[in-house]
Amino acid sequence: MSGLTTVAATVCACTIVAALLSHFVTDGSMKRLMQLIMGAFVVCAMAVPVANAVGAAAADWQTVLPEEQAATADEAVSREVLLLTKQNLEQVMADILAQNGYPVKKSEVTLALTDKNRVTIAAAVLTIGAAYADAREEIAALVERHFAVTPQTAVE
Repeated sequence: MSGLTTVAATVCACTIVAALLSHFVTDGSMKRLMQLIMGAFVVCAMAVPVANAVGAAAADWQTVLPEEQAATADEAVSREVLLLTKQNLEQVMADILAQNGYPVKKSEVTLALTDKNRVTIAAAVLTIGAAYADAREEIAALVERHFAVTPQTAVE
């Protein structure tokens, strides 16, 4: 609240000074130039408290989020992205197999990060019904063709 009071007091003081100065200038081209200069002065007077407030807010932000907490937040986002990627891959794998006539009961994907920050599929596990036990090789071939990983297949 004190910041708002400071801004209001500064703007009022600048406006009063500008009004007083405008009374001392004679009419003509000089008056227009003085009005332009005083208008710029008032705008700058309003900008300084706002800039100070933004600077203070930025300093507060640095206090609230030190580098360790920012790293933790980045790690949390990375974990969330990996989880969503895993869920999407599991769903796509199940959908592709269902489109080819092999509905699966459950698909699980294990992701791995490479040293170049790339995500790869480390392993895939499929749970299929007993009616599709004879099609294990075809299912494995489909998954290997689409996802470049040989799945482990469990029959339920």
